[in-house]
Amino acid sequence: MTESRFLIGLISDFPENSMQAVTVADQDFLIVHQEGQFYALPNQCTHARFPLEDGELLEGKVKCQYHGASFDLKTGRPSLPAVKKIKLYTTSIEKDEIFVVLQET
Repeated sequence: MTESRFLIGLISDFPENSMQAVTVADQDFLIVHQEGQFYALPNQCTHARFPLEDGELLEGKVKCQYHGASFDLKTGRPSLPAVKKIKLYTTSIEKDEIFVVLQET
């Protein structure tokens, strides 16, 4: 398995309690900054594939506005109607830059 790191932006690009869509390596991600932590997940609900960037940031969760499913930012666990976990990607910070880490098999 190999790892690739991709720059997604500067810390200042992502205010506290925000979520923003970015495209990295031809993949669409939702970057969430909450409680000083950065989270990266696919910008697509696992229930009906709608963009999560249109949803709502809750405490520790992202909620899809279309069907109400939410996804835990630490575990990826969904709430109904979604039943499939969302994949979470590792983020890393160096100086003032944020990277997402993609693993390839």
